[in-house]
Amino acid sequence: MTFRLASAPCTWGVWERTVDRDDVIPPDRMAETVRELGYSGIELGPPGYFGDDPDTVAELLGSYGLELVGAFAPLRIDDEEGFRDDLAFLDRTIGFLAATGARGPVVLAGAGNDVRLAAAGRPDQTHVTGLKGDDLTRAADRIERAADRAREGGVASAFHPHTATYIENPDEVAALLDATDPELVRLAFDTGHTVVGGGDPVELARAARDRIGHLHLKDVDPAALARVRSGELAVEEAWDAGLFCPLGEGSVDFSAVLSALHGYDGWAVVEQDRVAVQLGDLATIRDVEQRNLAVVEEAATHSA
Repeated sequence: MTFRLASAPCTWGVWERTVDRDDVIPPDRMAETVRELGYSGIELGPPGYFGDDPDTVAELLGSYGLELVGAFAPLRIDDEEGFRDDLAFLDRTIGFLAATGARGPVVLAGAGNDVRLAAAGRPDQTHVTGLKGDDLTRAADRIERAADRAREGGVASAFHPHTATYIENPDEVAALLDATDPELVRLAFDTGHTVVGGGDPVELARAARDRIGHLHLKDVDPAALARVRSGELAVEEAWDAGLFCPLGEGSVDFSAVLSALHGYDGWAVVEQDRVAVQLGDLATIRDVEQRNLAVVEEAATHSA
């Protein structure tokens, strides 16, 4: 493998909606477990989880031999006033990554909203509710401005097409790539969100290989997704029900994806999003993560 493997706090149930709970896995235990599994990096997760300042985060992760490999920054790409307000958080994130010496990118994404949450996982509805014409052009311009801001701050960036945002389905991803400077806007390619959005991750890997700057390896339970497509479950309910399943048990062909990405040398973040995880669950999740890693390593061997 030419890429480097990392984990993410969302795999361990720590993200924006859970970080304030008093029963999440403590950061030192997470870092210890991630390192024991053989990972060499981890994403930042929700602000404050690993520490409130760059020195604290760098010291904690460094004590476990982990590199900081990226941080998430949502942006209201559909609204100029909201976008400008979001730039303050983006700038703090860029500065945080720069101060820690992180080699991973600021992961840009459209901010979730109620319209897209209601349509999420149903491509027919995301096409109806999507940005079109001048609205899409303006959104692409805002994404370029954000990427340029990261570049000026000395930090790489990658844009993450994401469930329940304005860049989700394959047509939206293609339109974004067509409308932006390939030297400036790169993709954070997530195999799981690609599937939920109605795309084929192997096709996207082939079509956008030269634009991919960050990689999330995630699998999708086709039965849970079918319930979303039919309207039986909303995406949030499916998330709770295990929409993102253990790697190798879902619909993503990881060998084919990695073969299409041959030569990619950035970070590959192994993710299985979990909604609520307690310390008592740590051993069980560690075992699942060990199997997830084995799936990735086998796929990388077959793709070589």
